[in-house]
Amino acid sequence: MSERSEHDGPDETATEHGEHSRHGEHGPHHDTAAENGVRIAPVPYDDWDHDLFSVINPHRKLPEANVLGIFQRHPALARAFLTFNMHLNTTTLPVRVRELAVLRVAWRRGSRYEWASHVLIARKGGVTEAEIDEVRTGADTLLNRAVDELDTDSGLSDATYAALAADLDEHQLMDLVFTIGAYTMLTMALNTFGVELDPVISEENFSFPKREWYSHKREG
Repeated sequence: MSERSEHDGPDETATEHGEHSRHGEHGPHHDTAAENGVRIAPVPYDDWDHDLFSVINPHRKLPEANVLGIFQRHPALARAFLTFNMHLNTTTLPVRVRELAVLRVAWRRGSRYEWASHVLIARKGGVTEAEIDEVRTGADTLLNRAVDELDTDSGLSDATYAALAADLDEHQLMDLVFTIGAYTMLTMALNTFGVELDPVISEENFSFPKREWYSHKREG
């Protein structure tokens, strides 16, 4: 389905209902946000400007989701990123390839929100439970290697690139790299701003990877 924050977090007491907050024009954040590790709280669903999401689906209102509520706080950013994201969701890549790559990004980057959301999408796209387990365990699959190399080295080895090129054409190779990059960026936002799981979504057996490098609730 989303970040340039400061460690001090948003000012949650500076505005009264109806006044403009410094993070948008939707009023103050809830008092519980800081307690939950949330740095930027989603705009309440009743206050959404649904036209902002017309690039995703122009024909109906989207259901409530915390990541979309965050985008409501920055309409210009939302329009730009969601337009790009819609391309990534309709690219030349097979759905299975895209979702396995996104899941590996979510796992490596410790993003519960991205993982839980895309496990559901992956299953609908034909990804098996065995393949999901391969993502969790870091099995030596081609897509795991591609994501790991890009995340670690910002590039692909000749061997990995050649193996990908054996099955993917030029457009698909480009779409794969941009997909991995875009969802890596989104995990940064989700982790930094403390976007919580939507109530209807399970964590789906998520636990932070061994190389845990970030927790938005840590001190300092």
